[in-house]
Amino acid sequence: MAITQDGSQEFGITETGFGALIVESFSVSKTSNRVDLSDGDGEPTGTVIAPGRTEVTATVQNTGTAPVIGGEITLASGYTDVGNTMVITSVEKTETAADYQRFNLGGYIKIN
Repeated sequence: MAITQDGSQEFGITETGFGALIVESFSVSKTSNRVDLSDGDGEPTGTVIAPGRTEVTATVQNTGTAPVIGGEITLASGYTDVGNTMVITSVEKTETAADYQRFNLGGYIKIN
């Protein structure tokens, strides 16, 4: 039996411009930067951790046009602790016979 793309799936990531994106996997990684502090003589006095961007990776099935680098998609998965718009920074396409187009997306949560 062949897989058909009827657009009836109502879950995953919602967005505009790319068609329907169906999420197969989704990963969130909160990053940080360590800043070492020194006194006037160059002696270490402490360390500060500064929060970084929240990085996101997702494998999605797509029934429309390919996502593009710099594009934004709205996450409808309930992930709202820092925001819900993902900015795409990498796109990798894979296809198999009689299957959906699959894209591995990388990006970060938009903060402003």
